Amino acid sequence: MYNGIEKIKEIIDFIEDNITNEINCAVLSQKMNLSVYEFRRIFSFIIGCPLSEYIRKRRLSLAGCEILTSERIDLSKISEKYQYGSQSAFTKAFKEFHGFSPSEIKKSKNTINLFPVPKLEFSVSETDALTFKIIDERDFSVTGYSGISEITDTCCCESIWNKFYENETDKKISSDKIYAVYENFENDVRCTIGSKDATYIEDLTTVSIEKSKWACFFLNTVDDNEVNNFYSKITYEYLPSAGLMKNTKLPTVEIYPANMDNEGFEWEIRVAVSPAKTA
Repeated sequence: MYNGIEKIKEIIDFIEDNITNEINCAVLSQKMNLSVYEFRRIFSFIIGCPLSEYIRKRRLSLAGCEILTSERIDLSKISEKYQYGSQSAFTKAFKEFHGFSPSEIKKSKNTINLFPVPKLEFSVSETDALTFKIIDERDFSVTGYSGISEITDTCCCESIWNKFYENETDKKISSDKIYAVYENFENDVRCTIGSKDATYIEDLTTVSIEKSKWACFFLNTVDDNEVNNFYSKITYEYLPSAGLMKNTKLPTVEIYPANMDNEGFEWEIRVAVSPAKTA
């Protein structure tokens, strides 16, 4: 995890240096050699909030301090500076965060909110044993409901899962296992949820995954914080300890039982891997 903490520190510094510029999630994930999906999960676990929320709170914190200390306030310029499309959008966000509008900041004794830059420390904790397996998987496809999870989403791909059930895709695929495939693009993640190697089904999307070796990890929880923590450990503890490295060209795959009514059901995370390069 030490390597992960150091990399997150670099990301935090990069965000601060570019807080008034457009921040590309794909660039950040590449700096950590992660997929966009995994980066968003790991960032959320380590920092305690999603990437988009962190950036928003830092910008509004700095905007509040700038307005408070400026002799003259040009809200249109400040709105543009902190990447808001309009002054009204900035004013609304500012009021939600600080509790009052930007124009009221000097007219009263209101205190502004400050969301500080986190101080990250490395600590050593006891290591738990882990059971996992490595499999060789031929080319396969997943057919199901597909949608885009954007950087502004609070929880990555939650809306796609909701649509999967709202559209009754689970009934269309008629499988005992549900596959979720997370593909990475410029600033978002495409999530396809369905069944493996299904025949053509109208109105559903099919994605193909190349053959690979896959490291398979098993969980009995869907608590978002615990899952994010587990993704962090996969990346910075489990794979390096096994002498493996991720194949970043392939998507992450999650596999669930079709019936998830019972608490504590077992599900699986699959990460495409290859032997780590040695000096």
